[in-house]
Amino acid sequence: LQATELKAKNLAGVDVLVGKDGSGKLFCVGNLCPHIGTPMSEGADVIGDVIVCPLHGSSFKVTTGELIDWCPSPPIIGPLTGLPIEKKNLAVFDVRSSFFGGDIEVLVDTNAKKAWEADYWKGILDAQGKDDGTYY
Repeated sequence: LQATELKAKNLAGVDVLVGKDGSGKLFCVGNLCPHIGTPMSEGADVIGDVIVCPLHGSSFKVTTGELIDWCPSPPIIGPLTGLPIEKKNLAVFDVRSSFFGGDIEVLVDTNAKKAWEADYWKGILDAQGKDDGTYY
């Protein structure tokens, strides 16, 4: 990978985006923007150590996932689309270049997707019991 180049992958069911920041340092973030799930791989810009979503311009630090700006564009419409949605940081994954061969290794928690979806189903057609966590 060259500086500011991005590559999307699906690792163990988790969509990630591997890239290099402006100084050539390797990073790995979630490929979906927390705003409305736009794939960052579809035109995101890397400026220094910041990645900018291609749809509404939300920007995040690639090292921490910290939110810098939430939906600034296009004027008026972008900020309006960001109002009803909770501001969230971008997921960040540990990444390194292997010592031999230059392969890129990403540490993906295979339980992350399962844990994230668990609250979604709690109380909605809950096949595991009541919505308060007890069983029938």
